[in-house]
Amino acid sequence: MSFAHPWLLLLLALPAGWAAWEWNRTYRRTGLLLKAAVFALILLALSEPRWSTWERQAAVAVVTDESASVPQAQRDQERALVSEIRAAAGDNPVRPIAFGSHTRRGLPGEGQDPGISGSTNLEEAIRGALTALPADRVSRIVLASDGLENEGSVERAVYQARERGVPVDVVSLPGRAAPELRMAAASMPAQAFVGERFPIELSIESPVATPVSIRLSADGRPLGVSQANLRPGRNLVTVRARLERPGAALIQGQALAAGLGELPFSGVVSLATPRALVVAAVERGAQRHLGPLLRSAGFEVTETANLAGALGGSRAPLNERFELIVLDNQDYEAWPAAEKTRLADFVSKGGGMLLVAGENNVYVERKEGVPLDPFNRMLPATLAPPRTPEGTAVVLVLDKSSSMEGKKMQLARQSAQGVVDNLRPVDRLGVLAFDNSFQWAIPISPNRDPAMMKQLISGIIADGGTQIAPALHEAYRQILPQEAIYKHILLLTDGISEEGDSMQLAREAAREKVTISTIGLGQDVNRAYLERVAATAEGRSYFVIDPSQLAQVVLRDVLEHTGSSVTEREFRPEIVSDAEILDGVEMDQAGPLLGWVKFEAKPAAETILKVDEKDPLLVRWQYGLGRAAVFASDANNRWAANWIAWDGFDRFWANVARDLLPRSSPVEATTRFDRTTGEVVVSYRSADGAGDEDLPEIYVLGPEGFRAVAKLERMAAGVYEARAKAGDRFGMFRFRPSRDLERFPESGYYRENLELEVYGSNAALLEAIASATGGHVNPAPADVFRTDDRAVETSWNLWPGLLALAIVLNLLELLARKGWLSWLGRWA
Repeated sequence: MSFAHPWLLLLLALPAGWAAWEWNRTYRRTGLLLKAAVFALILLALSEPRWSTWERQAAVAVVTDESASVPQAQRDQERALVSEIRAAAGDNPVRPIAFGSHTRRGLPGEGQDPGISGSTNLEEAIRGALTALPADRVSRIVLASDGLENEGSVERAVYQARERGVPVDVVSLPGRAAPELRMAAASMPAQAFVGERFPIELSIESPVATPVSIRLSADGRPLGVSQANLRPGRNLVTVRARLERPGAALIQGQALAAGLGELPFSGVVSLATPRALVVAAVERGAQRHLGPLLRSAGFEVTETANLAGALGGSRAPLNERFELIVLDNQDYEAWPAAEKTRLADFVSKGGGMLLVAGENNVYVERKEGVPLDPFNRMLPATLAPPRTPEGTAVVLVLDKSSSMEGKKMQLARQSAQGVVDNLRPVDRLGVLAFDNSFQWAIPISPNRDPAMMKQLISGIIADGGTQIAPALHEAYRQILPQEAIYKHILLLTDGISEEGDSMQLAREAAREKVTISTIGLGQDVNRAYLERVAATAEGRSYFVIDPSQLAQVVLRDVLEHTGSSVTEREFRPEIVSDAEILDGVEMDQAGPLLGWVKFEAKPAAETILKVDEKDPLLVRWQYGLGRAAVFASDANNRWAANWIAWDGFDRFWANVARDLLPRSSPVEATTRFDRTTGEVVVSYRSADGAGDEDLPEIYVLGPEGFRAVAKLERMAAGVYEARAKAGDRFGMFRFRPSRDLERFPESGYYRENLELEVYGSNAALLEAIASATGGHVNPAPADVFRTDDRAVETSWNLWPGLLALAIVLNLLELLARKGWLSWLGRWA
């Protein structure tokens, strides 16, 4: 026993002396003794007596490593180690502690703190164990780890354990086995579009030839598994991923080969919703599919029937509004030069252009020496000349009966004059006008003087009745001996006439390769008669209610039947280049197309599909920073009627559209981690150097519930930067502007855990820890409780008990004096 204030023991003589002095003077001697005892106990308590003894029972802290470098199988071994130590503990207390970047009580994997598994901090592990151990036991620490310290300094904790005399036993874990495969590089685009199959390129070095499985996930959701075969040495493996939601996404993957280990890789891709402008001709009976199709494929679609209306009065660059422009069945040769130049600039600056042909595509012959306009220079293919060098012969048989008087006759004359404008000097033209009789307004002759021919046509005046058969017979008789590669008769009437020998004439014309087409203008025509004549003579029949459409119908028919750019017959596309846009499309399941427009592919363009040996069907190329493609058939129910019901129709067009999306963004968003400041940083750089005065705030969302608001700062012209403290957090950080702005897209940074950069273990460090503190390496569970000659002096303060006893005795004396305790009252 020891006393903190032993000199107070001398004062015990005072209560003893007082009791002796009063003994003979009072009859209440019991009370006197109780009071003296109370004073004596108080004096003893004030001297602070302590009772000491030696404790040999052990208390063990089992510290288990659950950092990212410890595989799950070894964490299970750690849990089994704790169970074995508890089973051997007996009455000895055991404190299980898990650690990574910091510590917590419990077994590995049981906590609610996902951040603990970040890095390995051995200093924190040992200090946490020292804090958890009771001071009145012989302390011991069992440390299970791979020893791959990358935070803190374990030397400081070892010194502290040695000073306290606490040995640290170590159990060395093997850690992750280093794979025999090696990832030389892994790259993926920083930016992509929703629905796009973007590439992930892996450079893998293998010691042997082996198959490899590549698993992909996005933000923890599986994307699928790809297979590849590796050769000895370095291999370039490309896999593709597709995501359907905009924003920054964390792409993670593993390359696994049997017996060679697992290679992890990761990256961040920022996805944007692609914006498309679809300009589609609207015609009676036509069903347009491209707009709804692209919308279902994840595009933000603007549809219009008029390009000028879509462009509006805004002169802002098209690249700020759209990534893709689709032109569906457009007569683009009729567009103003300014619009064509603007579209060409759109592609050269990075936009995508898809031209889907149709019957409205009209070839316009350029004068010799005149270069292509900017729009045609941008296209990978141009319309082919519609006629052969040998020349063609055309006879227009025009109804000039009195019912044609007025607007009808005027439009018929204009239609005929339009044919004159589109025939070459080598071509031959005749115009036969008829009523009850017929007369040649222009005898069949070469088109060497278009002005004179148009003047002769303007002199045709409506009068008389309607007799078709004699006029048709005269036109056939005159065109038959003409020297021409194509011979074509076009009959235009608005009335009803006797058929005569028209059908016999049509059959003979078909045998002689003379085609006859018919146009019925208005409601009062013999539809069945006109249809039979055209079908028998292998021409086409048209019925025009609105006279304003007459000129277009006449010109289209003449061009089509004189070697036109438009050809209507059934064909099956042939694959020329097995391009990635055909992946999963199964072209062999597609039905035949029913027509096409003749294009000529440019030498530098890539032909993917073709009609035949001469005519391409799908052509693409790179133009400036953008891409352009031409599809020579259509995407509606005229030529693509069989394709619309094909299962691959949607995927084919979605693949073609996505292939044309920009490969670079007008805004470059880059992210990084600044090690000097511990901050995650996002930088935005505009390609045009433009700025923005009204800057948004940047919300930073990170792991472990991390939330921060970062302020954008202007670093240079068109360059802005925002920062946020990341601390010791590892994982995905997302940068989201407070409002949607094209100049500040959402982006992300993945801070890789340092644990994943190394393999194996640092057994030498663990052995050094055990040696410095007097611990053992890989001890048996029962041995961790051996104290040998070690003991811990324990002591108890007696003064609280002495004070309590003094209070009790004082209370007894008081109760006895009041007479409440009769058995003491006689003596008190």
